Amino acid sequence: MSVSVTFEPSGISGLVAQGTYLIDAAKRMGAPLGEGCLAGKSECPACVVSVRSGVELLSTPSAIEERLLGVSGLESTLRMACQAKIEGQGDIVLMVSNYQPKAAATGNVSSSDIEKKFAELSLKQKIAALVKFEAITMQEALDAAMQKPLAVGTRAFDSILARAKAAKATKPKPDHP
Repeated sequence: MSVSVTFEPSGISGLVAQGTYLIDAAKRMGAPLGEGCLAGKSECPACVVSVRSGVELLSTPSAIEERLLGVSGLESTLRMACQAKIEGQGDIVLMVSNYQPKAAATGNVSSSDIEKKFAELSLKQKIAALVKFEAITMQEALDAAMQKPLAVGTRAFDSILARAKAAKATKPKPDHP
């Protein structure tokens, strides 16, 4: 069965199958979510969303979500898109969040700390770090470039499907004697 998912504030929406993770739905539709998310392999806040409606359609919070978001975050319907799986039928509305975990909010690592650590590296280590950063950047750019055509195709397919359903609904039914 299909589930309608809408990402706010962009308004991007579409249909996805039950069993889909929210992060996969976002990628399929081209929604701006999860930039840098390692799809459940890390405890990062990159894909945190606020569930405006349809929270009951999602899987129960994972241990990673409980650790990162805490009880107060989960009670205010924050979820990690890489951890939340769609399990029910209906409509889900998500607000892309700017969530910062408590550890990051306290400023444990600042850009000046990173600059100092980088300055202490040898030339060989600096070059290796820069090559690594460039490779990460190129991979993210390639991933983003590949997702855009898929999102356009998905929206076109959803539009055609909606038109077909509307046409079927307005088509008069023949009378049978």
